[in-house]
Amino acid sequence: MHTTRLHRQIVNRVGLIVIVLAFLVTASCISVMNWLYHKSDAEQVAAGLGKVELLLHNEQDELSRAVRDYAVWNDAYEYMSRPNLKFETDNFTQQSLNVMQLDFVAMMTAPDKVLFSSEINAVIPDPKTTPAINSPSLFAMLAKLPDWQKSTGEKTQPRSYLTFINGRPLLLAVSGIFDSLQQQPDNGLMIFGRYLDGLYLQRLQQLAESRLQLSVHTPEKPVARTAFHSEETASKRLTGWQVPELWLQVSTDINWQPRYMVMALFTGGLLLVLLFASWSLQHLLNRLVVARIETFADLAWRRKQGERVYWPVEGQNELDLLARTFNELMDEVQSAQKNMYDLSITDPLTSLGNRRGMEEHVVKMMTNCQLGASLSMLLMDLDGFKLINDSLGHAAGDLLLQEVAQRMRQVMRRQDKLFRLGGDEFAVLMPHTTAGQGQLLAQRLLDILEDPIHFGHHKLSVTGSVGVAEWDGEADGLELMRHADLAMYAAKRDGKSCVRLFEKGMSGVASERMTLEQELRRAIAERNIEPHFQPVIDTGSGNVVAVEMLARWQRNNQPVPALGFIRLAEDLGLIGQLSMQLLEKGLKALRRFRSHYPELRLQINISPLQFADPGLAASILQLVAEYDLPSTALAVELTEGAMSLYPEQVEQTMQQFVDAGVSLHLDDFGTGYSSLARLRDLPFDTVKLDRSFVMMLGEGDTTLSQAVFDMATGLQMDLIAEGVENQAEYEELQAIGYRQMQGFMFARPMPESALIDWLRAQAAA
Repeated sequence: MHTTRLHRQIVNRVGLIVIVLAFLVTASCISVMNWLYHKSDAEQVAAGLGKVELLLHNEQDELSRAVRDYAVWNDAYEYMSRPNLKFETDNFTQQSLNVMQLDFVAMMTAPDKVLFSSEINAVIPDPKTTPAINSPSLFAMLAKLPDWQKSTGEKTQPRSYLTFINGRPLLLAVSGIFDSLQQQPDNGLMIFGRYLDGLYLQRLQQLAESRLQLSVHTPEKPVARTAFHSEETASKRLTGWQVPELWLQVSTDINWQPRYMVMALFTGGLLLVLLFASWSLQHLLNRLVVARIETFADLAWRRKQGERVYWPVEGQNELDLLARTFNELMDEVQSAQKNMYDLSITDPLTSLGNRRGMEEHVVKMMTNCQLGASLSMLLMDLDGFKLINDSLGHAAGDLLLQEVAQRMRQVMRRQDKLFRLGGDEFAVLMPHTTAGQGQLLAQRLLDILEDPIHFGHHKLSVTGSVGVAEWDGEADGLELMRHADLAMYAAKRDGKSCVRLFEKGMSGVASERMTLEQELRRAIAERNIEPHFQPVIDTGSGNVVAVEMLARWQRNNQPVPALGFIRLAEDLGLIGQLSMQLLEKGLKALRRFRSHYPELRLQINISPLQFADPGLAASILQLVAEYDLPSTALAVELTEGAMSLYPEQVEQTMQQFVDAGVSLHLDDFGTGYSSLARLRDLPFDTVKLDRSFVMMLGEGDTTLSQAVFDMATGLQMDLIAEGVENQAEYEELQAIGYRQMQGFMFARPMPESALIDWLRAQAAA
């Protein structure tokens, strides 16, 4: 009933026939007018398109002639061999670039070597010099020009290119640099560049009497034309340029004045006919529809401004039903928006704020900071979390993160805000706090992590690397976070489980580390890290009983310290891949070594992080079998620190090695914290005396070396003394009872080929 009543009140009184008639007359007028003017506009745009294309080719020819005039010239040819300032300042001043309408000029001897470059309107620190181009993306494009691959004969004629740099259309002219008679081969390229935008584009548009746009992509098709479209557009694919596809688009505004005059003639009579009908309908429409719609529109505008509004319900017609439905919808939307916002800024695992929440909160804190007030940010990354998460599963990792979050809450102040940024990284915003005060809070956070966290029958232990940065009053939130992040990575680099404050020099260190990471990834992917081998000598018989495999990496023809890149590989999760690569090369070499010493054994070092893999022993033993070697030909060296990370998994893996016949060596003994009772229960068969103890022998201190000897002898373990470098150390060790030794006194670590020669010499002796 109510729906049909409103329908009749509107439809029956609007005058359907009048409206339809008015629509048909108006549409006919517009269609005829639009067709006539579109035809004229299309012809005008097509003419402009041809004019612009001709202008562009003229610019191409003019720029090519200009670059050839400079490139085929004895002075330019001599400059490429002997650069001099006079040539630069005489020929490529700001005034000369202006005269030639050049934006830049460059003279290059190779794709990666720019001998000279200059650009228009650059800041010149010294008036006697020319300003260099400061655009890495431009030089990257110049380095890829096809002309570098051309022969001398092909470079005699200049080539032109039309390309885009940072979204700007750029016209290039390139020529090889020759002597004036072109009797000598070219010694470089000269490049002139002119950007086709700004004032230059305005000049072209004035000549073409149209708006222009250049693109390397097919222009989007214009939106379907309407009767009142305000511009005419045409596109054309240009040819003859050194780009895969170049499009020129020309647009021109449409003059509506004549159309308005025609429309007025046709619509004038229509308005007279409709005037009376409109006056009759006005009262009813205003009372029943328009007035309420205006009220609804006003309320909708206020709702858009953030007000919470409700549409009035006055009866039972369709507008009232719409109002009730809208009010219910607004309630649901507001509730859903609040829930979605809360979820978007909250970490579901710990119920802390997430990264987005922190970014919003730091902006608020910076805005609310009074003049002179301090604000600091703390970032903490958990050390050892990945090992626990990978070894015990996500359940253990989640429990650990929740417990860490709870402990951090306990030591934070009321005004501090705690966030989990993702993974094992936490952040704390500390208002009214200097970096020094933040460092004290950071130390308290590290202290609460010392107690292990229980997961089943496991005790989970983690530490944290913490970086603290203080806001300088100018940086934004992202910059403050970057500073704290740099400080955190400095803490990781300094040994983890420590706090570092941000210093300006850290940005350079971070950049160097990033470069080193990239090169290490590439070196591992390309298998460029090689094994070197250091012999282990039985001083009683003089025989070589084993060789220890050590990793060596040449970066830019300079050796990289092994400890540094091994730790970096551990941080990047690449240590397993690197170790298996080296083992494969070492086993291959061992087969050749054993032709001279059939009982020779290969000693390999295993990173503590690799023991998180339950399949470690199986993978290594399978590789040994593939090279047709007995498992007894392998000795695995572990440090004391390996047993503290995940003792149960380490013991299982050690037992697998022992069951297969692999020898286990305790490396760098005395530098860790293992007790004798603990070592007695582990299946080691050999102890390696650390170099630091051997050095004490030169000072007359034999106490520790004697103690290690007595301990190993009592546990029926073999002994190897590392780092023996001189006769005095050798004699002291022999006097104590050490038989197996390695060090520079006997041989330095050497590549495979050198060791084979060394073994041959030993066998011959």
